[in-house]
Amino acid sequence: MKKLLLLIAVIGFVLSTIPTAIVYAETEGSSLLEERCSVCHPSSRPKSKQKTPEQWEATVNRMMGKGAKLTEEEKTILLDFLSKTYKP
Repeated sequence: MKKLLLLIAVIGFVLSTIPTAIVYAETEGSSLLEERCSVCHPSSRPKSKQKTPEQWEATVNRMMGKGAKLTEEEKTILLDFLSKTYKP
């Protein structure tokens, strides 16, 4: 019985953290878009586009080639945000 209660508590904890992680990723992606992309152009420019994940990756890679400063982790977060938020 104690093991069952412990299992239920662990499952409850894990489930309660999932929405927080999703909101954090969205917030972090939005922040990266505002902080890094708007150095060269207004953030309204990428926000006006609708692209597939592959197209967003090509765009971000091109921007990094032109000097956009993103770590690999930041790139992943930004690509996930752009792909989910600005999709066709």
